[in-house]
Amino acid sequence: MKPMLISDVGWCKAMKDAFAQRGLDVDALLAEAGVDLTACEEIDLGELTDGFSRAWELAVAKTGDPAIGLTPPTHPLNSLGVLSHVVLSAPNVQSALQALSRFTHLVSPTATIDLKIEGERCFLLLTIAPGRRPVPHQRYDFYSTVLLHGIHWITGRPVKPIAFHHPAPPPAEPQRWVDAFGCPVHFNAPSCMIEMAIGDLALPIPTADQTVADLCERIATQIAEQQGGSVSIRVRQALMKHLSKGDPRRETMASMLCMSERTLQRRLTEEGTSFAELVDEVRREMAQRYFAHSDFSPTEITFALGFSDPSNFYRACKRWFGRSPSTMRCAN
Repeated sequence: MKPMLISDVGWCKAMKDAFAQRGLDVDALLAEAGVDLTACEEIDLGELTDGFSRAWELAVAKTGDPAIGLTPPTHPLNSLGVLSHVVLSAPNVQSALQALSRFTHLVSPTATIDLKIEGERCFLLLTIAPGRRPVPHQRYDFYSTVLLHGIHWITGRPVKPIAFHHPAPPPAEPQRWVDAFGCPVHFNAPSCMIEMAIGDLALPIPTADQTVADLCERIATQIAEQQGGSVSIRVRQALMKHLSKGDPRRETMASMLCMSERTLQRRLTEEGTSFAELVDEVRREMAQRYFAHSDFSPTEITFALGFSDPSNFYRACKRWFGRSPSTMRCAN
């Protein structure tokens, strides 16, 4: 797996742009927030998201401006890296957003974007990985601001949402958010969503080029694979670390990977697998290693693999290997 420094993550570059406009140094703030800029992005997501949250809290404290997240980027595509070419070569806004949704983790390892279409409206759902501290609303503000300015940038047309659904309580000056997003803002929403007209998805991108789009898609996919970015790989890695804590649940895994359960299910389906299949595969592989290289008893292996009942492990062993756990242990 090819490592990536936190300082190289595209979203740090976007933050650097916004903070510089307000006279702040993003590297200094992230360091003060406890984020190791020399660390790989494979560090614990909870710790990383807490570091980003703390950096935004410090930015608010230093500027005295709770609306700092509404700062528009100088160039909204600077944060996307190779994804900027994927987006610019897409035929329309819908294709660009779908590509961004697939590869968001290459830009920000602590957030996901999901596109949902219902009738004549579409919803851009933004999810930020939870940590020990609450996610400050400035992070939702900034992601949404960059996203809307990015759509304007690639189409040459300003897009006004139907509504912006904000998970934070109403601020002291809500009009600043209404002016920034150009639409009604509904605070205390269950999640962060930008509600748009379905027609906006069909807006053409003047720089569209299918040949370039296909090439950039392959490059982005290759980079994702090098960084362990496919969802199935990330799920497998997380399962190997957390199986011993108990029977894994899909909703818990989705939260750990900073995406909705629906998004996790869809992404795994696109990769030709499912959460249940991955759990079974990882358990089988780990069971083989335990039987071959350890002196653990069947009961100890049962709980190490996250089974709540030894009888479940017994049935799994018979299905995997055609033998019982005790027989497998004796054979090794």
